Amino acid sequence: MPLQFRLLFLSLFALACASASAQEAAPAPAAIKVVARENPGDIPYRGFLRMQRRLLSKLAPEPRKLDVMLRISFTELPGPGQDEYLPQSWAVSIVGDSVDETVAVRRGGYFLLPELTQAYEEDATIMFKEQSRKGWLDVGWIVRTGKDLRLRYADLGQAIGELRAVQKDISMFDLGLQTEKHGKYDTLKACFMDAGGQLRINGKPAADATIGNCALLRFDSARAATGDEIEFAGPLDIVTIVESRQYASLLASVPAG
Repeated sequence: MPLQFRLLFLSLFALACASASAQEAAPAPAAIKVVARENPGDIPYRGFLRMQRRLLSKLAPEPRKLDVMLRISFTELPGPGQDEYLPQSWAVSIVGDSVDETVAVRRGGYFLLPELTQAYEEDATIMFKEQSRKGWLDVGWIVRTGKDLRLRYADLGQAIGELRAVQKDISMFDLGLQTEKHGKYDTLKACFMDAGGQLRINGKPAADATIGNCALLRFDSARAATGDEIEFAGPLDIVTIVESRQYASLLASVPAG
């Protein structure tokens, strides 16, 4: 074999040996951490985060009277049970290949999804702790109240006006929000921490109906121009705007406003 070919052969052989040694010496790649919780994979984080973003973007600018949150809806819980639902540890988690993030959930099952880039990229899912219960996610329309636990009737009218503006802004092609777009939200629902709470107007009991620890008040558009004031007497939990048709049997004798 000519000298130049032997030198080339030896050089290539030495290079191959050096490469093999480097591969043997290289550390093994770090193992991906496997989360402890099982991921049922039936509620998509990415889709609901997008929906939450769309709703938040449609709210009136500050200062406003209306907020929006997502809400766990357990089909097996009656209305009062749903309103009084209080997680003992955690209730909702975002679970992906390398993500396991617990979400803060308030009484009644209300929460906002956190913005998690890794979970979004991994197409993570939303997991309920109580997997034995059938559940889904609804939208909750939250009314802001003052620190003095009072709300002017005119402010309730403003909150409902803001909600209707959001509905109008939802596209008919946004299939994920058609329930919210066509909902007839016309009733204030004030939930208290215990059974002693009371909804009053100008100091007098004014609830049209009660369900569990919650008081219902059908919105009367004629009163929105008055100076009437709604008072929440007792340990208040949350004030929302709901559809009267969800409580038709309780509000059957109350005329629409």
